[in-house]
Amino acid sequence: MTKEELIELLKDYKENKAKLNIKLKELKSTRMKLKACDDIETTTTSSYGENKDIHSKNKISNKVLSKIEENDTKRLELEEEIESLEETVKELRNKVEAVEDRLEGLKYKERKILIAYYVDGRTAEDIGNNLYFQIFNQTRSDRHIQRIIEKATEKMINL
Repeated sequence: MTKEELIELLKDYKENKAKLNIKLKELKSTRMKLKACDDIETTTTSSYGENKDIHSKNKISNKVLSKIEENDTKRLELEEEIESLEETVKELRNKVEAVEDRLEGLKYKERKILIAYYVDGRTAEDIGNNLYFQIFNQTRSDRHIQRIIEKATEKMINL
């Protein structure tokens, strides 16, 4: 993995994670729709009763067959949608896990600073004055924060 690819993955991390959660929910609901589609039972009713023997001669009606055909086409569409969602989920999960796995290899300070810089989009000066102060009750210059970011990025690439 190159440095540019890693930085791009870090910048898109939050967005990819949110997309992954949304797609997982869509996949779950689509699977539930598919299950509901398979569970639909078609029933026939008897034609006993008043005026039940009078039928229109102009139209042939077969409710059971049309319902079965409708369910079949709906099931096929849902299966295709599930396949495309699974592919999207797999792609997003690979991107998110690549970032998470590499962040796990960093020390606490490096991880917090990289997340603040790339994922949250904070400046090095802001990180040095605010975040570093919150963690260690000290401030650091933006050049020092940039060096930490560079070292941590190289460390992530080498993992």
